[in-house]
This record gives sequence, structure tokens and C-alpha cells, in this order.
Amino acid sequence: MSYASHSASDDLTDCVTMTLLDEEGSASPVIAELSYRSEDPYAVHVTFAVEQMQVTWTFARELLVLGATKPMGRGDVRVWPDLDPIGHALVCLEISSGDGIALMKCRTSDLYPFIRRMLTSVPLGEESANVDLDAEVAALLV
Repeated sequence: MSYASHSASDDLTDCVTMTLLDEEGSASPVIAELSYRSEDPYAVHVTFAVEQMQVTWTFARELLVLGATKPMGRGDVRVWPDLDPIGHALVCLEISSGDGIALMKCRTSDLYPFIRRMLTSVPLGEESANVDLDAEVAALLV
């Protein structure tokens, strides 16, 4: 299930219920807060509420957008489409760290509203128009 929780003009945030699968195959619901800021146009941020703590991952938004329809990613973050046992489209998100691997799944239909809003805000290929290179260089020189 997807819940729109905030939408400022350049900031997008949605909460999506995902299913966390552990090594034994047990499933637990996890709330994932997806956020996108046009001033950070290449990234998507996902915050998971797990065991009374929050863990945030930041990765290329292109992984999320393209991974909903074809396998994407290598290394720490991978995204790919799948089907549940009764044929509903799913998006799988696998995150690896030194602590282990987390595999989460959610219905594609729950994720698409966020993806559509993100692509409406900043279409793929137009991210660089939202980057202030002078400010980025100045920040590096400080």
C-alpha cells in the first residue's frame, strides 16, 4: 500500500509498505519512506523503519526507475521486477552492506505514483539542469 505523505514543489516523499524477506524466507512488513529532492537530482533516498530504528540508503534514482521494468544495479544496490504467486507485478530491492543483505519487495502499483511524480518533477536525462555547478565547486573548495 502506498501513502502520499508530503509533496512540496521540489521535494517528494511517499511511504510504501514493503515486505522484508530474511535468510529463512520469513516475511515482515517494513515501511519505506521514499524521498526525492530536485536539488539532488540524481539520487533517491529510502528510509526504512526497522526494529525501532531508521536506516537511510541513498542511491541513483535511475536504478529505481529502470529497475521497476528490468534488472538494474551491481554492488550494494540492485533492483529488478518480479511477480508474486498470484501474478501481481512486484519491484525487488536488494541492499548489501557489511552487516548482510536485505531483500525487500513491494507492489509495482504502489511504487509507480512516486516514480511518476519524480519523473514529472525532473525527467530522466534532464537532471543536470537542476545542478548548480558553481555552488558544487565552491562547496568542494571550502
